[in-house]
Amino acid sequence: MTSARSALLGLLPDDLVAAVEAETGALVTAITPRGGGGASREGAELELEWPDGRSCRAYMNYDVHRAGAGDDDSFRREAAIIRALSGPLASAGVKVAPFIAAIPDKRALLGGFVGGEANYNSLTTAEDRLAVARDFMGQLARLHAIDPLANPIDGMGAVERPHVAIQKRLSSLRARNSGDGWDPLIQLSLDWLEANIPADTVDPVVVHGDAGPANFLFANGKVTILLDWELVHYGDPMADLAMLCLRMLFQPFVPLPLAFAAYEAAGGKPIDLARLRYWRLLFQTGFAGRTKLDDPNAPPPPNLGMNMVYSTIHRRVLSEALAETAGIEPFVCSLPDLPEGTRSRSFAIALDDIRAVIAPRSNDQQAAVKAKGLARLIKWWRDIERYEPALLEAERLELAAALETNFSDHPQAWTAFCDAVRSGSLDRRMAIRLCNAHVTRQSALMADAMGSLAKIGFAPLE
Repeated sequence: MTSARSALLGLLPDDLVAAVEAETGALVTAITPRGGGGASREGAELELEWPDGRSCRAYMNYDVHRAGAGDDDSFRREAAIIRALSGPLASAGVKVAPFIAAIPDKRALLGGFVGGEANYNSLTTAEDRLAVARDFMGQLARLHAIDPLANPIDGMGAVERPHVAIQKRLSSLRARNSGDGWDPLIQLSLDWLEANIPADTVDPVVVHGDAGPANFLFANGKVTILLDWELVHYGDPMADLAMLCLRMLFQPFVPLPLAFAAYEAAGGKPIDLARLRYWRLLFQTGFAGRTKLDDPNAPPPPNLGMNMVYSTIHRRVLSEALAETAGIEPFVCSLPDLPEGTRSRSFAIALDDIRAVIAPRSNDQQAAVKAKGLARLIKWWRDIERYEPALLEAERLELAAALETNFSDHPQAWTAFCDAVRSGSLDRRMAIRLCNAHVTRQSALMADAMGSLAKIGFAPLE
């Protein structure tokens, strides 16, 4: 093997190039690593050449460590829908990458390269923003117009009523929220969701599962491709509109009433805000589960800094949405005026190194993304040292008052609170208020690391 070939293979995880070549019958001649799917997946542009002289520019998402969203069944559904929409269901007009290959054991999905801009912020006029938003909502309407009963998609599994999908999702979330990873916030949210399952009045459609800005590309006022189908499933069309609300936590878009109007005008299903709110809370509960960073058997996330940011935001927003269901005003946390921590200078030096040396020299886009993620982590660690002891003491006193018990330290108080939530002995509204306060304090510790993301919340539905 030549040194050039060895260098090429080294740009991707072990054996991934070999797996692509075995599956496609093509030779990988060039690789450009990309950031991939946010905090969940990695990616790369590839140049492929076949023995018959054909060549192709392709894009591949991969998750060889299985650190991203979903599971192996989710990957198979994602491959199935892209294969169908670029093949037998192409007449539906839903824009996806031309399917090339799927490699399940690597969770690698390869499609023809489709150009376009992902950054919705690059649209600077209201007219341009609305034009792209209307075309995107039209794409969702086209997707939801596919009748899965009349057009079964091989690999997507059985078509189920939305309430069945809800019950299965709740059961899965209950199972996940157990053992050492049990979380009172998730427990309280699941209790509400199980008590408020909407009536089963809609027919199932194909739900993208992660629809919204940054998960589509556009050019010349039109969508060129819908991306990241790893959460695709059969279900309620309002689920996609709920996911749009979640994606707007991190990505700008037009006001939701304009988006909903465009969806209905394009032939989409009638907007049902009650169902949408339910799905929004259900999805948020799934995203707000605790990270597995303390599990030695869990794979490392592709971008640890952004993984922590997303997790913190999802938990705060869930706690606020849950407080809203109980008619409780969200807790407000201000960091105390404290001197810098003993390690503040080392944190500052590390941040300067990333900003002034590492980032400017990171021509590799993937390396630049990871450098920014590390900077976020350093800011978080700095603020944990400085502020966490004071916040934990404030919470200890708050829990002691609510539970009418004196606690010697914070771990003892938190354990007692969790026991009270688990047993149901604590008033539900009080439990939600305390959970909201706990998560808000955790979010305050990461506020500087989150930057402009620190104060985001759900956009108005009306």
